[in-house]
Amino acid sequence: MLIPLASWLIDSKFESDLERDNFQQTIQQANNLRSFFEQLIQHDNNFRQKLDTNGVKPSLQVALRETGILVDGFSDEWYPYHGFSTSIQNFGQKAELNLVEDQQHFFLLLKVEDDDIIYRKRLDMTGLSDKVELQLDGYRLQFSPQSPGRVSALRQTSNGFIDINSVYAVWQESTRGYQLEVRLPRDLVGTMFSAEIHDVDNGNAGPELQGLYSFTNFEQVTLNSMLNVGALSRLSADDYRVMVTNLSGDIVYSYGQPHQDIKGHWRNKLWLNDLSPIETRGSKVSLSSEELDKTLQGQAQEQLISEGKLTAYSRILEPLYDGEQVVGALILESSAINQKLYLRDFWLRMLLLMLLFWVLMVWWLYRSSKDYSRRIVELRDITEEAVSEQGQIRHVIEREEYYDDEVADLTNTFSHLTTRLKQHHDYQEKLVARLNHELRTPIAIIRSSLDNLSIENLSELDAQMLQTAQSGASRMSQTLSRLSEATRLEQAIKSADKHTFDMISVLRDLTRAYATNWPEHRFEFISELSDVELKGSRDLFVQMVDKLITNAVDFDDKSNPIKLELKTEESRLVFEVSNRGPVIDKKALKSVFSLMHSSRKNSGGHLGLGLYLAKLIANYHNGHIVARNHADQGGVSIVISWKNKYFTD
Repeated sequence: MLIPLASWLIDSKFESDLERDNFQQTIQQANNLRSFFEQLIQHDNNFRQKLDTNGVKPSLQVALRETGILVDGFSDEWYPYHGFSTSIQNFGQKAELNLVEDQQHFFLLLKVEDDDIIYRKRLDMTGLSDKVELQLDGYRLQFSPQSPGRVSALRQTSNGFIDINSVYAVWQESTRGYQLEVRLPRDLVGTMFSAEIHDVDNGNAGPELQGLYSFTNFEQVTLNSMLNVGALSRLSADDYRVMVTNLSGDIVYSYGQPHQDIKGHWRNKLWLNDLSPIETRGSKVSLSSEELDKTLQGQAQEQLISEGKLTAYSRILEPLYDGEQVVGALILESSAINQKLYLRDFWLRMLLLMLLFWVLMVWWLYRSSKDYSRRIVELRDITEEAVSEQGQIRHVIEREEYYDDEVADLTNTFSHLTTRLKQHHDYQEKLVARLNHELRTPIAIIRSSLDNLSIENLSELDAQMLQTAQSGASRMSQTLSRLSEATRLEQAIKSADKHTFDMISVLRDLTRAYATNWPEHRFEFISELSDVELKGSRDLFVQMVDKLITNAVDFDDKSNPIKLELKTEESRLVFEVSNRGPVIDKKALKSVFSLMHSSRKNSGGHLGLGLYLAKLIANYHNGHIVARNHADQGGVSIVISWKNKYFTD
C-alpha cells in the first residue's frame, strides 16, 4: 500500500514540473509567434487590414477545419465552429451561416427558421419554392430540393441548369425550419462569397414569395480565410490555441483546440468530468478581460490558470506592434494535460499491475498456506493415531520424501522419534518375556531347595526365615505370572478387531451378573440414554468393566449400591463406576492406573494390575480414564469418557 502512495506523490511532483515546463515553453512560443505576427503586419496588407478597426470592410469569417465533418444535413459535428457563425433576421425568422475550410474543401452549414417549407414540384425549375443561392467568384449555384435528403447543386447556363457533380449537399428539416449542409472543392470557391435565401410560403392563391434576404446585402464580400496565414498551421492544433484580436477585442484569427484527443480515451473519465479541459474561446467573436485590456495597453500578461490541478493551463498575452503603435494582441494557450494523463495512465497501469501481482501473491500464499495446513493436519492426525494418550506407539510414522521444507523436516523428526519409541517399547515387551523365561528356572530351583530344607528339623528362628524366603519366592513367581498376563493382554489388544456393539445392553447384562456373583453387594445401572453404540471389542470391554467392578467391590463399604452410570456431558460420552468407601490419596489419584501399583494396606495377592489393564482396554477404545474422589470424601469413582467422534448416540 505504501508503494502506490509513494508513486502518487512522485506523480504529483512530476505533474507540477510539467506545468512549469509547459509554462516556460508557452512563453517562449508566444515570443516567437509575436515576432512572426509583427512581421506579417509589416508585409501582409490583408492581415494588417484585419487589425484595422477604422473602416473595416465587411467580410465573412472562415474557420479552419479541425474535426471531421460528415455532410448529412445535421449540425452535430459543427459545435467547435459556432464562434464563426453569421446571423441575420427576416420578418422575425432567423438564419445562421457557418463556413469552414481546409486545403481541399470548403464546407457550408446554413440553418434557416421557416414555418412553411415549400419544395420544388417541377423538374424544369419553374414555379416558386424555397431555395438557397450561392454566388462564388465564377459561379452561381442554386439549391432547390424536391424533398429532404441529398440535393443537387444547379448552375444556370444558356442551355438551362446543369448539375455540378463536384458539389455535395444535403437538405434536412429541423424543428424550426431546415438545414442545408454543403461541401465544395476549395478551388471552386475563390475569395468572394455571397449567400441568398428565398423564402416561399403558401398563400390564398398558392405559393407566394415571403421574402428574399442575404447575409451580405446581396453583395459579394471577401472571405476572411485563415489559410491566408497558413504558416501557423505548423503549430499542432492539439497542443496550442492561438488567437489574434484587434484593439476592439474582435478575434481576427483563431487556430487550434488543445487536447481534443483526450475525448477518445475512456480512462480519462476517471480523472475528468468534463473532457474539454481548456475553456473554449473560439465560441466568442470578441474577447474582453482585464488581462486583455492591459495587453492592448502594451503590458504583456503571463498566467498559469488553475495551478496544481489537472486542468491547469498556461495563457500568455502579448501586445502586437506596428512600429511603435499597439494594433492588437496575441493570445496563446497551452496545457500539459496530455502529459499528465500519460503519467496517470502509467500510474494506473502500474497500480493494476501491482494489484495483479498482489492477487497472484495472495493466491500463491493461500495455496501454500492451505497446502501447509493440510499437511500439518495430516501430521497431527497420524501422530494422534501413532501415539496413544499414554504414550504408547501404535505404529511408526512414515518419512516424508516428496517435499523438502520445514513440515517435511518435522514429519521426518516425528518418524525418527516414533521409530526409537517403537524400538524401546518392543524392547520392554521382550524384556518381560525374557525375564519370565530366564527367572522361571532359578525360582523353581530356589523353591525346590526351600521345600527340601523344610523337611529338616529346624529351630524356630530358622523355620521363620525359611517361611519368609518361601513367601518371597512365591511372590516373585506370582509377579512374573502377572507381568506375563499383562503382556499377553497388551498383545491381545493389538490383534483384536474392532466392531460396533451396544453398550446399554452389555452393561445391563453385566449388572445382573454382578448382582448374582456378589449377592452381599448391591448394584445399580443408571443411563439417561436409550441407545449408544461404541466401536471396539465387546469381550475386552466386558473385561475392563470386570476389573473396575472387582476394584469397586474390594473397597465398597456396602452402605450404598455400586453404581454403573452412563451419560453425556458436553458432547462427550461418560461411563462412571462409583462405590462408597475409603478415598484415594490425592497424590495417588494419577498413579492408580500404573503397573504394579496397589492402594490396599494389605495387598495380599494383589499386584496392582486390575486398573492398569482397565486403562489399556479403555485406551484401545479411544477412551480417557481417570479416578476421582467423591465431593463428600465418601467414596471413589472411576470415570471413562469418549469424544463424540468415537461413539454414536
